Amino acid sequence: MTKSTRYTHPVPFSRPSGRRRIEVFSPKIGRRLSLGSYDASRTWLVIEANPDIVTFCERPTYVDGQRGPVIDFWVQLKGAPGGEFWMVEGPPRASSQAGSLPPEEPSHLHDLPVRYIRRADLVAWAIALANWAHITPYLVSHRRYRDALLEQRIMAFLVQDESLDAVLAHFSTRDETTVQAALFQLLAEGRVTSADLACEPIDGATRFHRLPVVLASTPS
Repeated sequence: MTKSTRYTHPVPFSRPSGRRRIEVFSPKIGRRLSLGSYDASRTWLVIEANPDIVTFCERPTYVDGQRGPVIDFWVQLKGAPGGEFWMVEGPPRASSQAGSLPPEEPSHLHDLPVRYIRRADLVAWAIALANWAHITPYLVSHRRYRDALLEQRIMAFLVQDESLDAVLAHFSTRDETTVQAALFQLLAEGRVTSADLACEPIDGATRFHRLPVVLASTPS
């Protein structure tokens, strides 16, 4: 049976000499985070960009005791209340013994599955992550001023693929930043999608389209 532990509070941030401290604000969970590496901050963008992730927590617990390393993220996806741990691959380390094998990566910790985020994957996702680094400030700055009616009107407009420039032109009587924030909120919620964001830097030609609304089934 899946463990239903919900992690909401990070363990203290430990900053040994030379370790980075990157401060960000998460629109998904509505609070500030302290992250210890650029790869951790890129992984945070992966989390923000995935509408199937309901909530998460950075540094949710220790791997094995408070003197050891911490787990980088606990992530809860839709339909999986127990969640899973994400471990971010660190920089390559010189082996203490020639020919020795790398340490074993456990598939589970504290009864939860572990997903490993590889540096090679983060490199491959560079364009998408740069786009979400552009999008996230809109979500943060407008999180308290959401316009539900504008969001509905944008959904109605996106009957087919429309470029960002076309969306802005259609709603030209509204503040441009507000329109972009509403569009990006729909994107973050998985109500709108854009294949272009995975392969091209975001600009006026970036295309968006709405996803069909899935109605909950009723008992027969």
